[in-house]
Amino acid sequence: MSDNQTHRYRILSCFSICEDPRKCRIQHGLVDIIVIVVLATLCGEQGWDDFHDWANEREDFLREFLKLENGIPSPDTLRRVIERIDPDRFMEAFLNWGNEVSQRLPGQICIDGKSLRKALDERGALHLVSAFCSENRMVLGSVDAGGKGKEIAAIRNLLSSLTLKQGDTVTIDAIGCQKTVVADIRKQKADYLIALKRNQGKLLDEAENFFDQALLHKDYAPCSLYETEKKSRGRVEKHEVWVTEDLSWLELRKDWKDLNQLILVKRVREYAGKTTEEKRYYIASGSNDAKKLAEMVRNHWAIENKYHWHLDVTFGEDASQIRANSNRNLRVARNIALQILKAQPKKKVSYKRQMKRCYRSDSYLRETLLVGNF
Repeated sequence: MSDNQTHRYRILSCFSICEDPRKCRIQHGLVDIIVIVVLATLCGEQGWDDFHDWANEREDFLREFLKLENGIPSPDTLRRVIERIDPDRFMEAFLNWGNEVSQRLPGQICIDGKSLRKALDERGALHLVSAFCSENRMVLGSVDAGGKGKEIAAIRNLLSSLTLKQGDTVTIDAIGCQKTVVADIRKQKADYLIALKRNQGKLLDEAENFFDQALLHKDYAPCSLYETEKKSRGRVEKHEVWVTEDLSWLELRKDWKDLNQLILVKRVREYAGKTTEEKRYYIASGSNDAKKLAEMVRNHWAIENKYHWHLDVTFGEDASQIRANSNRNLRVARNIALQILKAQPKKKVSYKRQMKRCYRSDSYLRETLLVGNF
């Protein structure tokens, strides 16, 4: 089977579950429109006119993949179709493709929300909650929260759509510190590590009081401790991770499914003669040691540093003024493009530079799609 045949089959199988929202006067195939938008995004384009112009310039290349029976769709056609595709089915198509080309490894699953500040509808800015596997940097799902401040229901919906595995640990910031969320995670046999803040005031008070006593009487505290110190350019950062599984005294424990650990992360920074201190508290269902928990707390921000950051800086998502429903589907196109770029052999070349090379060179774009299993 030739490479082109392999690509054609993979593209069709990926997007075949998406229902065409048009009922009449259909001049351009749905797959043609989707692939144009995805590949134009991979080449750094960010708007309907840009997608159309790019496709006009690369029509010969596109005909290696697509039928294009009536030529290149207009910008309005691209917009109308993409904004009307069912976002849930489009995301499902992306996840099916992702599972086909790269099997997810069990490990840490980070859940966090992100607003697209200029992607507006009647509810305000589009706010999506996503799940990201830090082990092999895969997006596992994304749901519309319905607006900032409504993440709890979105997190539960997202968890219900995930297939968690034994050995997975779900990490969430304090917004997800809810008894129902904890129960949802344990129902799927996964563990949790969740930040604890004032949204659970009584439990936080208990954790603060316990660790205050532990810090005063370190030699007698029923805790394990992991310490690190880094020095750089006159700055000294000391991290301490304190963990206890002795929770027999904690009356509130019964309200939290399989709560097994309380964790304190203490950061002390010394710079220019000033010292600042920060304490953060966590709850967990696992039995990880302090060193592993320190790694997981740090890795949680992979969803910000290795996913959300690229959406904004590499693909310009936060600056996009395309309407919310269209932008939710364009998030899927960005996800596909990002996963293809990540599949490239490790080189000291930024994603931005790779995208520019895809824009300039058909041969490099073709090579990138082959390596990315598109």
